[in-house]
Amino acid sequence: MNKILQIFMTLLVSGFISYANGAGMLAPTPYSQIPVTKAKMIEFGATSCRSCQTMDRLLYDLKKEKPSLPLYFVNVMKERDVAMQFKIRMIPTQIFFDNNGKVVFSHIGLLSRDELIKKLKEYGIYK
Repeated sequence: MNKILQIFMTLLVSGFISYANGAGMLAPTPYSQIPVTKAKMIEFGATSCRSCQTMDRLLYDLKKEKPSLPLYFVNVMKERDVAMQFKIRMIPTQIFFDNNGKVVFSHIGLLSRDELIKKLKEYGIYK
């Protein structure tokens, strides 16, 4: 019994460490590396923000299911100039772009999976 408890605790701690280290989260992409002329969605947030983490896990899951999806995460704590450029006031903020790089929709806060997919389809990002 003691051995089983020890194994369980080891698994629990290793799972927590993976979670705390960002496992299952979309890696931040430097803004300068994001394609300009392609329909896409950029999540502006911070790794320390709980709502951003929740949204980021959703993006990670979608990207895992469909790797070609142009979904990006920009860490506003590391790229403050980009956050200012897009007038990010609250996080998480999702900005949707058309094929010309023009902003077509912006949303502050969390989106459900269904809402996100609907918006991605509406703007030609999810095909």
